Amino acid sequence: MKAQLKESESEIQYSYRVDPVSVAMGARVEGLDVGEDQSQETIDLLRDLMLKHHLLVLPNQQLSAHELEAFGRRWGSLLTHPATKHRDTQYVQWIGSSGEGRKFKFFPGSHPAGGGWHSDMTWHSTPPKYTGLLAKRLPNFGGDTIFSNQHLAFDTLPDELKEDIADKSAFHTGKVFGPDVEDSIHPVVRTHDETGEKALYVNPNFTKYIVGMPADESEALLFRIFSHHVRPEFTYRHKWSVNDLVLWDNRSVMHYAIADYNEQRIMHRIVVQGNVPQ
Repeated sequence: MKAQLKESESEIQYSYRVDPVSVAMGARVEGLDVGEDQSQETIDLLRDLMLKHHLLVLPNQQLSAHELEAFGRRWGSLLTHPATKHRDTQYVQWIGSSGEGRKFKFFPGSHPAGGGWHSDMTWHSTPPKYTGLLAKRLPNFGGDTIFSNQHLAFDTLPDELKEDIADKSAFHTGKVFGPDVEDSIHPVVRTHDETGEKALYVNPNFTKYIVGMPADESEALLFRIFSHHVRPEFTYRHKWSVNDLVLWDNRSVMHYAIADYNEQRIMHRIVVQGNVPQ
């Protein structure tokens, strides 16, 4: 379909093609060059699509680090990340891996660096509302990223489990990135500040325990959530092409970078600051 945006009493017609990429979430936007078009009308259109689909795939975006940063700033203030930064700007993260990196301990097991289900930077006091990931170099095979819709995950929880977690908070830590990285406490169930929809907001990478619960009960409750919130019917698996720019809403989406390759994979990433989760 052709994307449309209404402004006052006039209607602006665009030639962008928007097609869903899965039943659970996501849309592909063809015919848009964000290096050339960063108008308010286009950003507003993309925001509307994001609220509807939670994830956008924008193919064929040949952007330098500075151009990616400029596009990110059209969405809000950018956060820096304690891991690797691009040599040209601290607001673009350079993510390079051969799939054979360090291993960190994540509940309920160990995953290669970059692996494991998570929403970006949940250990931050104001974690990102949006992430943008631009593919610069890819292995011949592998290196997909899976995304999971946490609104669907919450909506399909048993009622008794919804009641159990309704008023609970969880501790998130970023110490995997260094001893000075902050920790935060956020609600287990987050309310999206624009749509009012509820979503699960805990993840195996950064969430360590439920506040105020004995350790064994906290682990059992988290395990019940973790075994549910990445069911296949909630997910979209993206097979990357070079210059794909994928944007997603961290308030409603988790992701998992699959480390099933042994060639170089390079991504550029931006994260747009959100508010305090409620």
